[in-house]
Amino acid sequence: MALHQMEATGPTKRYVFVLMDQFTMLCFACAIEALRIANRMSGLPLYSWVLVGEGGESVQCSAGTGYKLDSDLAEFNRDDVILLCGGINVQRATTKRMLNWIRREARKGATVGGLCTAGYTMAKAGLLDGKRATIHWENQDSFIEEFEDVLLTKSVFVIDGNRITTAGGTASIDLMLKIIASDHGEDLASLVADQLIYTSIRTDQDTQR
Repeated sequence: MALHQMEATGPTKRYVFVLMDQFTMLCFACAIEALRIANRMSGLPLYSWVLVGEGGESVQCSAGTGYKLDSDLAEFNRDDVILLCGGINVQRATTKRMLNWIRREARKGATVGGLCTAGYTMAKAGLLDGKRATIHWENQDSFIEEFEDVLLTKSVFVIDGNRITTAGGTASIDLMLKIIASDHGEDLASLVADQLIYTSIRTDQDTQR
């Protein structure tokens, strides 16, 4: 498929990346880079994104690098996809304000996802009750004990209706390639994977250790 042959198949899809304190940079970078490359390879503004977080000023990832935020935890559109980016000390980053905001946005019918440990935040908000989900292997045992109503798996990522979870790290690439393929076809997803030098694409049937 030649890049210039792609035609717009709908409006630009916006992703709201919620950067929680001490979030993991890798899982966030893998997700946003896949979207950026999809735009570049298609020649179309298929995806856009904003970075938000508590306070709306800046936040530090677990490696100590600071990120400037576009806004505070504001109201977003129902069609936006909200992706919470977790990391170390996710329990501390899961504040009452964060939980209230997530529940409010979820009530609108928005798709909500959790990268890396942010599945904990989603479960704490009650968004994963009765849903299939995953979380980083380090957090699996404690998660099962605290959230008995969540159907926890060891998959690298899980999409259950409008709820998304990943195991962290490079699993964000696999998730985004799946979404890009669903939105705009396997050819574009393959082009994105090639740009990322990502030759072994995993599915939701693949498991972590």
